[in-house]
Amino acid sequence: MRFPNTLFSQIVTTIAAVSLAFLLFSLTVIGYFMLVPMGKSSADDLASLMVMSVHHWEERSPVSQAEYEKILVGHYQLRITDAVNELPLAVRDLPYYFFLESSLTHRTGHPIRLMTSQEQDGEQWYWADIPGQQNHLVRIGFPSSHISAKPPLAMIILLIVGTLATLITAATLAHFVATPLERLTRGARHIGTGNKPEPIPETGADELATLAQTFNDMAEQVQELLRNRTTLLAGISHDLRTPMARIQLALEMLPADADPELMAGIRGDLEQMNCLVGQFLELSRGLEKGEQQQIEIGDMLNELVNCARRGGAEMSYRQQAICPVVRNPLALRRIVVNLLENAVRYGGNQEVTVRYHCNLRATTIEIIDQGPGIPADQLEAVFQPFYRLEQSRNTDTGGSGLGLSIAKQLADANNIEIQLKSEPGKGTTAIILLPAPGV
Repeated sequence: MRFPNTLFSQIVTTIAAVSLAFLLFSLTVIGYFMLVPMGKSSADDLASLMVMSVHHWEERSPVSQAEYEKILVGHYQLRITDAVNELPLAVRDLPYYFFLESSLTHRTGHPIRLMTSQEQDGEQWYWADIPGQQNHLVRIGFPSSHISAKPPLAMIILLIVGTLATLITAATLAHFVATPLERLTRGARHIGTGNKPEPIPETGADELATLAQTFNDMAEQVQELLRNRTTLLAGISHDLRTPMARIQLALEMLPADADPELMAGIRGDLEQMNCLVGQFLELSRGLEKGEQQQIEIGDMLNELVNCARRGGAEMSYRQQAICPVVRNPLALRRIVVNLLENAVRYGGNQEVTVRYHCNLRATTIEIIDQGPGIPADQLEAVFQPFYRLEQSRNTDTGGSGLGLSIAKQLADANNIEIQLKSEPGKGTTAIILLPAPGV
């Protein structure tokens, strides 16, 4: 499983790793230079008290021994008895018990191992057999509650709490840094598709607030440039039609004995120019954020397919389930028409198949031709303006090279995705993907 390589995860991981490493180092230093010496010193004091208590107990009379045993239990939580039975060895789950055994061994000159027993009240006791007079073994013990300090438990608690505090702190700091950048990323995606993003909140640290303000200013400037581009494109295209109309009128007024071939050529050029101007005007209208309307995809495709059939194209289409979408109808229709015209033009005079389907996430339209296909290395290039696979520039064998480019720009401006799938010799499939709102 691959974890996401986001800025948030990188910041959290880096801060957490460094903090945890420092925490472990600190606990190691504290344990080695403080807890271990304190544990050894405490174990040595208890070992000295146990050995001294055994010696004093042996020096007393039986009556005095009983009184002394009560004093040891009451004041020091120590109990003395004869070593009359075998006890199981204690598990040294704390370093303290190892230190105590080492100290007892050093003071008595005999190897000492702690033993354990479970009393009737449920408390666990630890015992040591101390050699007394004439190597007589005296058993002395203390309850587990006598060792109240638990350094390993304290270190584990510190490690857990420190880890949680580190992760929470790292996540909080990363959130403060990554959240504004995520907003900028979403805003940049909107700008890339020609849409105006929501203004980024100009809050937070001075650097982030300045960055957000700069981004908002840039987004407004980009939108102004796009509006100017659309206005300029529409204006130029519209103004070109006036001189074109004059040229057309002048052609009609030429003498009847004018060169027919020259006249036909001029008329053909005018028609091509008029077609280009019409496409630019449609593009400018489609790039504007027109009113969003509900469109039934099946009805729209049925209308456009029948129009193509009337133009002589062979089409295969069957209207299926109802698929309503909310889109700019002018832009969507122009996208479909351009792709249909492209499929008919390059489909080798064979049948073009149109189909669609929809679900909760998206509506998909597919336009499939049986032409020569597009090489894989040119699937993206065909969306560039004036790019044509057929390089002769002959309008009889190819279009103006603007159809797919206009369709792509309209799609980007209206949150529509266009994909081309093709294999040379096996035709081309144009896919129009209309994401559902919020997806």
